[in-house]
Amino acid sequence: MMNQLTQQWLSFSAPGWRQLLLFKAGWLALVLQPVYSAAMVALLLVWFIWQLRPQQRQALLTLWGSGLLLDTVLHASGLFQFDSAWLPYWLLLLWGWFSLFWLMLFSRWLQSPLLVALFGLVGGPMAYWGGAQLSSNMLILDGAEFWLVMAPAWAALLLWSRQTEAWWHNYYINQQRSRNHVG
Repeated sequence: MMNQLTQQWLSFSAPGWRQLLLFKAGWLALVLQPVYSAAMVALLLVWFIWQLRPQQRQALLTLWGSGLLLDTVLHASGLFQFDSAWLPYWLLLLWGWFSLFWLMLFSRWLQSPLLVALFGLVGGPMAYWGGAQLSSNMLILDGAEFWLVMAPAWAALLLWSRQTEAWWHNYYINQQRSRNHVG
């Protein structure tokens, strides 16, 4: 029974609504109660990452790092602020959490580059706006500037992520081919 439950909720072999709920639960937990949820999200994240193939792990780490770089630049520009000078620890975890679910869930569902861009145009800014509404330690810049910067930045980030997924996949396939030809 436990194995079946674990397989349904904690596996990405056939992602569906359970994994979507798990993503949202982690997102809400980190935004609403980061002190209480960070350890659990971090443990789940490590467990999931440990199960990934090397090319998936590389794609996840690439998006995670790219997202943190984007947020660092946007935070420094004043587009959004936190109650600390640096990005808060819960946002670092949230980027890992999003990167995992982007790679294993959303990216699989969004096959067309147009859908990826639309997801970024709408989903990225809405996530920050929603986070600012729910969290007392995040403020976003009022007005159209926030939306006009965040929407294309997120569309570009997710299109970049799609390219890096393909690049890492091809890289590991070529590595395996070269090992098979040498031996």
